Amino acid sequence: MTVWLVAQPTRGLLLERSIARLVGTVCGALVGALVLGLLAQDRLAALVAVAAWLALCAGLGSTFRHFRNYGFVLAGYTASIVVLFGLGEGVSDPGLALDRVVCTAIGILCSAAFSFRALPDRGRELAQRRAEIVDRCLVHIEDFLHKDTIGQPSLALLSDIAALDRSVDDGAAGSLRRQRDARRTRRISGLLLELLGLTVGSTVRHRIRLRSPDADASLDMRLVALIAAANAATQPAMAQSLEELRQILTTETAAPLPVWFDIDPSSVWRAAARPVVALAIAATIWSATGWPSGAMMAMTAALFTSLFSSHDQGNHMVIQVLFGTMAGAVAGTLARLFLLPHADDLATTLLCIAPFLLAGAWLMRRPLTSKMAIDLTMTFLLTSQPSSPPVALAQALNETAAMIVGVTIAVATFWTLLPATPAVRSRLLGQRIARLTLRLSKAGGLKPAKALRQSLRQALARLLDFTPPQSATFVAAQGCLTASSRAVAARCGDPAPSTSLHSAAAYDHAARQAAATLSATLAKNKTGETP
Repeated sequence: MTVWLVAQPTRGLLLERSIARLVGTVCGALVGALVLGLLAQDRLAALVAVAAWLALCAGLGSTFRHFRNYGFVLAGYTASIVVLFGLGEGVSDPGLALDRVVCTAIGILCSAAFSFRALPDRGRELAQRRAEIVDRCLVHIEDFLHKDTIGQPSLALLSDIAALDRSVDDGAAGSLRRQRDARRTRRISGLLLELLGLTVGSTVRHRIRLRSPDADASLDMRLVALIAAANAATQPAMAQSLEELRQILTTETAAPLPVWFDIDPSSVWRAAARPVVALAIAATIWSATGWPSGAMMAMTAALFTSLFSSHDQGNHMVIQVLFGTMAGAVAGTLARLFLLPHADDLATTLLCIAPFLLAGAWLMRRPLTSKMAIDLTMTFLLTSQPSSPPVALAQALNETAAMIVGVTIAVATFWTLLPATPAVRSRLLGQRIARLTLRLSKAGGLKPAKALRQSLRQALARLLDFTPPQSATFVAAQGCLTASSRAVAARCGDPAPSTSLHSAAAYDHAARQAAATLSATLAKNKTGETP
């Protein structure tokens, strides 16, 4: 199963997913063994402990991107698998946790040994794409500062910035150096969105005619000229942002940028609540019915809600899981009842399951079926139980039904209680941007205001992943960042003259108005939101 779960299209992604899976499995197995060892005789207490651990892992994981999140997910549901299987079988066996770790390690080694060298390494494309986007943004800013008329930033440019931000983790996977470069790229994406926003609805009082930069001019020289032009044009916010961009772009060999944690409490608690809600529903059904396969149902519900709790397309993913699980359950049950009882050794067992695995591999290569294919294969392996003793028809159907009911509980959790869709993600990010803007307008000092502006940049870049650049929500959110940038720039001036104090107060008021506009836009759009 691990061979399938760590399969990736590039070397870096394979390496990162493998490491995240191994670390998450070890941590989850240790916690599961501990819970099972202490609370095996008290099912309710054990389930509460598992729920608390799932909430902690899902909540913490939601603050990380890419496979850092995957490691937290694995830690959560590995513990639930160990505990729930132990409760279902009525035994407390520490060897179960050890088996999980050993099997995971063997699967990772096999996957890496047979596919690592054959996979491409696409990490070098990031710097080229970033340089091209930065150049296009600087051309737009040069036009704003030097020409009499200028249009809005092109939607294609904004969309390309969003695509760059989305792909940064894939390009950086498997390399510490490229991961540092990814943090730099995210900072640049937020800065570019801020600079483009500062050209919208703004006028230049004192234009200066500068000659076009030479083709051989360095990036540093070009930025220095733009900073001078922005200062001459009384655009202090733009000048400061350009200077920050220059520092990031021209000091790539200097010390790496610090890791910036941007935590949204509303997203954290929703991610933490989903597996808890699903586990509570499954545990209630198990307790009320006394279903012998209730542990399998609870494990499946907890597994898939944990896996997709922080996913931006969680609702869509669990539907794919449902289709894959139903198909895999049928195939696995048929193999368990009619094929595997005739397999007397390992070679025959492998021959029985090989056609199903090859079919899953073929489906994984097709874009329309790739998402459900892995769930189909995982469910097939879980239900067929290769090399296990034959079982009666009733037991096989019981376990298959339990898995399908568990996935159905996960689907119900996402689609009726706590949806995870781009629309929901967009609304939560918009609300966060409005809150950050209000906090910045009330911040007493320059340092906290700058920290809030950095969080605003990151939130706006993430919003662009879920919201079209021409939408009212994105336009209002970009207006919040623009107003906040000007408010920070006003704080950087000499506070002694009364005019400077008045200017800072005016910009803070403008930031509060921008936050109110965004909140009104979100409230207007909420009625049309669908999962």
